[in-house]
Amino acid sequence: MLNSSFLFSSIIIIILKKLTELVNIQKPFFTICRKPLVEQINLWKNKIPRVQPHYAVKCNNDPYLINILNEHNVNFDCASGGEIQQILNSNISSTKIIYANPYKNINDLDYAVKENVPITVVDSLEELDKLRNKKIETMVRVKVNDKDSLMPFSSKFGASFEESMDILKKAKEYKMNISGFSFHVGSGCFNSNQYYDAVKMVSDIMIKSNYLNHEYKIIDIGGGFAGDCDEKFLDQAKKINEAVDMFKNGFHPYKDITFISEPGRFYMTKTHTLYVPIIAKRKTNNKTFYIIDESVYSSFSNIKYDMANPKFEIVNESRKTGKEYDSVIFGRTCDSGDKIQELKLPELEIGDYFEIKNMGAYTTASSTNFNGFKSTEKVYLC
Repeated sequence: MLNSSFLFSSIIIIILKKLTELVNIQKPFFTICRKPLVEQINLWKNKIPRVQPHYAVKCNNDPYLINILNEHNVNFDCASGGEIQQILNSNISSTKIIYANPYKNINDLDYAVKENVPITVVDSLEELDKLRNKKIETMVRVKVNDKDSLMPFSSKFGASFEESMDILKKAKEYKMNISGFSFHVGSGCFNSNQYYDAVKMVSDIMIKSNYLNHEYKIIDIGGGFAGDCDEKFLDQAKKINEAVDMFKNGFHPYKDITFISEPGRFYMTKTHTLYVPIIAKRKTNNKTFYIIDESVYSSFSNIKYDMANPKFEIVNESRKTGKEYDSVIFGRTCDSGDKIQELKLPELEIGDYFEIKNMGAYTTASSTNFNGFKSTEKVYLC
């Protein structure tokens, strides 16, 4: 029988051979590691233990990472029938899913009900109508202050205080129970007070609507958590704990409420590192253009969809010194808008590689095959 150290050594050899092969044929690749994911899981548990996370599958739906989250008792936020199906196909119980998209295709909704997904959200009377006679619990998604976030959501999602009250009243007319409330302070939240203020607003709605006798039991605080800045997360955690205390440490009429959340990039950002070669070079107008074997239509979709600012590091140590020049990194497609970044770089050559860390969120998940280019290969290190 092979011992564990031999197996580990064999796996390392296989991984190194694969990496060498990709570099030799000048192909881009991701390295993926579970360690930073587990570290983030533990950080959440240590700092916000009273909030049950539901990972936002849309951020990165890699099955290997999904299974690690499940093993560590993280639940799942799904936005479509397809995401629900993936989670179920991973032998994960539907009881661990929230269907967190306020705007649902009726077929996806019927599928969620059929598979016994326990809860979803609405933010309008029209969406509430879809749920009449459906066996699924409902939260009202509330519009909250998100002006200090990179990507505010309130322009599309959320019912105002008054609209929330209208939904609660109509639900009572329909003999429907509202189980709680959700909100999202926006992606890339810079003002941690937004979490506290949002919970306070939800609390006010709950108290004002108390006469309707809905059985409130859950508050979903959404996402917006940084994946690459622990200091920012610690500040967010402090304010969230204060908000939870608003219910738990006083005489609040709903002190037994359960808090959940929808973190995405918080878990996934650090899991992926991208290595990409320069495939073409051009000097013009006192600038050097470097074309890399990737694009904004592929792994750098995070620039458009997640306001990311990728940090390019030169792999070849001998290239890192010397005079720097105005440079532009373009993607490989035949679209002049496939511009990734302007920066200062030393003289580089075709075949040189860049290393870009923190590329796990909204990269592979939103990658396309535009122009006939294939998705970048993944190499799992651990």
